[in-house]
Amino acid sequence: MHRQASPSYLSDGAHPQNYRGMFNLLIIILVISNFRLLLDTVSKHGFILDELRFSLQGFSEGFSEAPLDNFPFISGLLVVQLFVVFAYLIEKALSKRWVSTWFGMLLHFINTNATLVVVIMIVWYHIQHPIVGAGLVMQATITWMKLISYNHANSDYRQNLATHKATLALVKDLDEEGLQISYPMNITLKNIYYFWFAPTLTYQIAFPRTPYIRWGKVVTHTLHLFISATLVAFLAAQVVAPNLDLLIKDLEANKGEFQLRYQVIADYLLKLSITSTYIWLLGFYGFFHCFMNLTAELLRFGDRVFYQDWWNAREVSAYWRLWNMPVHYWLVRHLYFPSVRVGLSKTGATFVVFFFSAILHEVLISVPCHNLQIWSFLAMMGQLPLIFITKMIDKRMPNSSVGNFIFWISFCFIGQPMAMLLYTIDYWEHNQEMVEVIEEKTPKLLATIASIFGASSKL
Repeated sequence: MHRQASPSYLSDGAHPQNYRGMFNLLIIILVISNFRLLLDTVSKHGFILDELRFSLQGFSEGFSEAPLDNFPFISGLLVVQLFVVFAYLIEKALSKRWVSTWFGMLLHFINTNATLVVVIMIVWYHIQHPIVGAGLVMQATITWMKLISYNHANSDYRQNLATHKATLALVKDLDEEGLQISYPMNITLKNIYYFWFAPTLTYQIAFPRTPYIRWGKVVTHTLHLFISATLVAFLAAQVVAPNLDLLIKDLEANKGEFQLRYQVIADYLLKLSITSTYIWLLGFYGFFHCFMNLTAELLRFGDRVFYQDWWNAREVSAYWRLWNMPVHYWLVRHLYFPSVRVGLSKTGATFVVFFFSAILHEVLISVPCHNLQIWSFLAMMGQLPLIFITKMIDKRMPNSSVGNFIFWISFCFIGQPMAMLLYTIDYWEHNQEMVEVIEEKTPKLLATIASIFGASSKL
């Protein structure tokens, strides 16, 4: 019986509806379409478990290439630990007034920056495998950022002994040791190494702690981390590596002609976009959720807000604030606020933060690849106009999804696969140049060696 005037369920005037069934359908379509993509790669390239074995062989080469020449990765890690110990010794000397403040801070400056510079030199000259080199540079960068925070925070505690009381007043869930600590009681090897292992980049005299370790959580996070890492390795070997291999073959066949890039770049972007998004999401989940929560559980580190709901970001600036909270806190505390305090406007301080981030991103990628480029730098600086555009959209159309669409397209369907392609092309061109140089110089070198031993210079 028709009782009243009512709109259709999909009309604007309808009551709020539950679209759970539609959501389930989208999940099914997503699974089927991506399973089809996986089958396509298997049919073209086979089931590439050999790639995983090759990657492990590459790792072993990175660990035993060249003490420094035989084990550059291990040597680099040990060098990083030396700088951590030096930071403790310098701060200990400052707390005991064995050295003047200016000289101690100068030593801190040299020691902290040497952490990054020395490791960059080790990677550049002794580690050829990009992934192994990236792991060491990443570890050195994290330590560099931690030591900067350690130096700055302890400088504040040293100059004003009441500062640590203000810090403790803001921190909840402190354990017995944290409630009683004060400067310079915190200047111990145990304290600095707890901070070094802790999933945070910003130092403070005491951290929130949980009462005990939940071993069930440890097992769960370890299992999830293993599954995430395995899926990333599988997708990289099964989908990404074969497509990048085809790109290299196209470059070799066309001798790297620039026209080729315009002809096939869109095709490779489409081939890699979905897979690179999966790898990025799995990497995020594996590191920021599984690994960092695992580390926090083992250390009883209480504050576990390592990320917030960045996936709902309607403007690009919200994404950068929410997706990596440890780095965000560090940038705000040690770069943004100091920039404001010296007289920069908020816009100027924001520019400084993005400029610093752009340089750091480029170092993290270009150094392991042994090829200095500016793609990551330009990508980071390119976020500034996107921030302006998405903020304007959000102001004019509040609660609109347009900004979120722009975020997802720019980061996952253009940014990630484009970075893969550009750095692969540059890596290939760099290696081609090295081969040409070797081929050009080898006959002259052999002729010189031959003449030394009295042989004919004609080879």
